[in-house]
Amino acid sequence: MKLFAWIVRIVVFVLLFVLALRNTAEASLQLFFNAVWHAPLILILFAAFALGAVAALASVAPGLMRQRVELARLRRAAADARASTAAPSAAAAGAAPVPRDGKSPYNVVGPKV
Repeated sequence: MKLFAWIVRIVVFVLLFVLALRNTAEASLQLFFNAVWHAPLILILFAAFALGAVAALASVAPGLMRQRVELARLRRAAADARASTAAPSAAAAGAAPVPRDGKSPYNVVGPKV
């Protein structure tokens, strides 16, 4: 499966590389306030892709930060709960109940003791 993924990646890279080589013609982008940007078409496409990626990351970042804070809070709460229950259970571990009939409470196949 990894080989297939690498083959797909290589094919996509080659296709995008050929697209970049074929779109080196000069293009002009009309911006606001009568500003014009003259650049190769592939550079304009790359800039649009990069701006879109940055906008997507900026829109997802607040939710990710909230999740990280909540995860850290839950981990601290779980550690506190483990620490508070570990002390009493350690004292009671030596006094584990033994069944009266001598049978194991677990579903274990083996010789009977």
